[in-house]
Amino acid sequence: MNCNRLTAPKTNWTIIFIFLAALSIRLLYIFQILGFPLTEYIVKSDVFDQYTYNTSAMKILSGGWIGSEVFGKEPLYPYFLAVIYKIFGYSHIAVYIMQAILTSLGVLFLYRIADLLFNRTAGYIAAFILAFYSLSIYYDAFLLRESFITSLNIFLLYLILKADRKNRPGAWFLAGIALGFLMLARHNILLPFVLIYIFFIKKTVKLAAMYKYALMLIAGFFMLIIPVLIRNYAVSDYKYIGISKEVNAFWAGNNPASSGVDVDWSMEYNHLNNRAGGSIKKTTIVFFNELKNNPRTYALLYLRKIWMFFNSYEAPSNTNYYLYRNEFPTVLRWPLFNFQFICALSLMGIFLSFFAKPKPYIAYIVISVLSVSVILFHIQDRFRLPAVPFFIIFASYSIYYIMEKIINRSYLKTSIAIIISLFLFIMIRPDLTYAGFRPEQDKVRVIDRTNLALAYVDNYMKYRDNSDLEKALKQCNIAVKEERGYFIAYSIKGRIYFLENRLADSAEEYRKALLYNSRNPFLYNDLAGVYCEQKDYRKALLYAKRALRLFPENKISENNISLIPER
Repeated sequence: MNCNRLTAPKTNWTIIFIFLAALSIRLLYIFQILGFPLTEYIVKSDVFDQYTYNTSAMKILSGGWIGSEVFGKEPLYPYFLAVIYKIFGYSHIAVYIMQAILTSLGVLFLYRIADLLFNRTAGYIAAFILAFYSLSIYYDAFLLRESFITSLNIFLLYLILKADRKNRPGAWFLAGIALGFLMLARHNILLPFVLIYIFFIKKTVKLAAMYKYALMLIAGFFMLIIPVLIRNYAVSDYKYIGISKEVNAFWAGNNPASSGVDVDWSMEYNHLNNRAGGSIKKTTIVFFNELKNNPRTYALLYLRKIWMFFNSYEAPSNTNYYLYRNEFPTVLRWPLFNFQFICALSLMGIFLSFFAKPKPYIAYIVISVLSVSVILFHIQDRFRLPAVPFFIIFASYSIYYIMEKIINRSYLKTSIAIIISLFLFIMIRPDLTYAGFRPEQDKVRVIDRTNLALAYVDNYMKYRDNSDLEKALKQCNIAVKEERGYFIAYSIKGRIYFLENRLADSAEEYRKALLYNSRNPFLYNDLAGVYCEQKDYRKALLYAKRALRLFPENKISENNISLIPER
């Protein structure tokens, strides 16, 4: 009798170290930014998406686990937040830590993906890059779904690769479930392309097995999707079939006036959004009509979006990576990996992988679909983030290739690979003109400055620390220097001076704001308050009446008028 001795697999201390490093740097960053006023301000200000997700989670937690309306956004992330709040209490820190843990687990799975597609060395490199990728660290500490979706994307590709190798129906069912979760986090078009892979690229099984795997993938996917479709159909009085109503964001990056990068709420946006009426079918029809009627405009728009997608500028949404890095001392100031480094090497790696055996076809599919999904909308760093791990996979292969050629003393191929990578690195440096669409601007926008100023003012109202007002004033002054006619900066300065009891200066700043926005009723109302405090009741009444004339429904202005003494 031949008894083979069972031996436990060796512990992979290298990947464990990378996992712990990834988690440690994220936890350090989370506790660093707790002292940054903007961190909590953006959760409670209704102009930010963080507020929307937080509010949705609180509604779920307060008893609305099923809800009574069609989901405004894809529902998975608010439910994810609600579950965390249920377990740990209402704590944003708990969310950030959970997201950091998920990303760190994603580092482990990215190692396995690169190992399965290429080799173990490429796996270590990929894991290390994601562990210290600056934007990944940054978004782990927000109530935004991008970090969550990024982790789901990694888990999905890992499950697809395992299913591809095991050739078991159950493995494809699990991959379908993961794809369903991803669909409930954000709409995507991955399912048909995975099916294309099964039927037309995967050639190691018989046709009957292909059908079985495809059916199991679809079954896992719809097992999660169908209950949501039924629920939305029921709460809409049997009128709406879909996961969520969110289609209006499409026109923000697809109207003729759009840069394709910044969110555009122009007249063109409103016109197209009204024509589409919130319907996916109508949106598609209107979009193709626009392409037909304005081919040159849309060709330039999409060329610009493609360029900015591969460009290294981290285009901000309602939060700005560069603001956080510049204004607050955190790990973001460390020499971390950035998209410029990753993209340059990944483009080289994609080219080199064409000569690899076997070719990573499923990785080509995933990176292409995720990239196109971003380009179809608008190019901002948070939307690009979920695709970046797959760029990292190819970047790791590029680094592995260069290392291998150096070891084998193939200096010519090494030199060519390095030169091409350096050329790409230089080519995709941050383009702050959006391919000539606008004059070059600072990486930190004026709206980012004033958002930070408002956060400092809010912090002052809680702790009465005068240094917060000084910091707020500094941000407003920078904003005014960047854009002289930016009325919001003047209005915030007016508020700051009012809090400091510098009433004459406060009135002057509000008057400056009105020079650039003379139809804003809230500015008139605030200026009326300053004059009332100065006991200049004639001017206070004059400006309060102007505020009410511009916004008759505003009960605050009406109430203020009643409080002004008659003189």
